[in-house]
Amino acid sequence: MDTVRHAELTCSRCGTDTVHEVVYAGRLLVQVTCTTCGKTFGRDVRGEYLADLRQRLATKPKRMLRRLRKDPLRFAGSLPKTVSAKPLELLSEIRVVWHSGKNRQGRRRRS
Repeated sequence: MDTVRHAELTCSRCGTDTVHEVVYAGRLLVQVTCTTCGKTFGRDVRGEYLADLRQRLATKPKRMLRRLRKDPLRFAGSLPKTVSAKPLELLSEIRVVWHSGKNRQGRRRRS
């Protein structure tokens, strides 16, 4: 799953519908940034992420089995790529989560 998506949203600073960069860690929304003015809304998802990751890991075997049953050839063909990509995907998510916590702590201290 990509951690960065783009969506057209109304910016609270610009007041217009503009493209925003939306950052996810797994299934959790971490940060939204207006690509026009740079206004960013972020949140610390460290606690939520651990619970989400735990649940995703617990259900992974069941999801893989479902994919295998649905289309065995496609599953077998995608396995080498998936196995090599998952660790990098997880590291990317962890980086996003780690930075969300650091950024939120830094803002609280300055206040």
